[in-house]
Amino acid sequence: MLDYDTAPNPPYMQMLEDESGKRILTFLNPYMNAIYFFDFEKGIQIGKTAYEKQGPNSILRMTSYYIHNMDSIYVYNMPMIEIALTDSAGNVKSRISLRDNRADWYNYLPQYLLSTSIPVIKIQDKLILTGLQTVAIPSESINELYFAACVDIKTNEVEHIYTYPEELYGSNTNWEGDQATFVYPELSPAGEMIHSFPMSHNIYVAPWNSNDFKTRYAGSNNASTIHSINLDPKRTPNEVVLDRLVREDMYTAILHDPYRHIYYRFMLQGISGATITTPLKSKPVVVIIMDENFNYLGETIIGTGEEWNWENSFVTPDGLMMEYIDLNVDSVEEYLILKTFTVEKINR
Repeated sequence: MLDYDTAPNPPYMQMLEDESGKRILTFLNPYMNAIYFFDFEKGIQIGKTAYEKQGPNSILRMTSYYIHNMDSIYVYNMPMIEIALTDSAGNVKSRISLRDNRADWYNYLPQYLLSTSIPVIKIQDKLILTGLQTVAIPSESINELYFAACVDIKTNEVEHIYTYPEELYGSNTNWEGDQATFVYPELSPAGEMIHSFPMSHNIYVAPWNSNDFKTRYAGSNNASTIHSINLDPKRTPNEVVLDRLVREDMYTAILHDPYRHIYYRFMLQGISGATITTPLKSKPVVVIIMDENFNYLGETIIGTGEEWNWENSFVTPDGLMMEYIDLNVDSVEEYLILKTFTVEKINR
């Protein structure tokens, strides 16, 4: 149950375990500029960490975070494009800028729209933040456009890593609109970074500190060829961008399940008969299942984005948890509802 200051569809969530093994679900309440803590089993709130918007401890707009422990909470402060190291009382210990001093930094470095499905990932003493480019990527500078930052939490040094695959975004392709430049990351059991790009049936795997991508097929058996826009990016009307987003299949998040040794990858299935008024959330949500070598095991359509907030998905020992929006009840705003997607073997 949620209080009057909290709405469903939180933009960011992280599951924790305390020293006793109790599971704690945390999520961001942007209205309160706070992280809420819930006892996952009992479904009751057990605490929160709120941040001021003025003064030395200010966090102007928190959009994501990574909780290492209650004394080390890394908060992404979006207006300042920085990571702030804080404690559970909301005190800021240090700030790390994710941009450089160039006036046109946004032409080369990523911006960050992190979510539960595009989380901050910790590897050793590094935090990996996966971002995006907000405009169509020009072919002539594709090898200079980074989409992730690596933050050394020991030294506060920042290195920008990973450039967009040329075979996807080069050759004068037009993937206008930031939806096509989102990158969905996951960490493999071997410690490699896995990247799911919206228009690719493949996933791209690389060491966390290298741009040496290897591809593996990880697509849907029912997917179609995904087409870019055959227009000059500078002359692409918004209605054409929206039409492509709804009509084309688009891949999104990929999640590793260490309890079942499988991967889940989401695809938003295109609607061939869509019109300019067709909502993006009306696209069917497909969950593809693969083993740890990315061998296809199966897939299923679970519904549409109107009832499944697939962006709020994470793995637990119970299965794949997804936020569910029950549109048939009056109390939809009073609860954060999670349902469990479980895998069943079909004997044929």
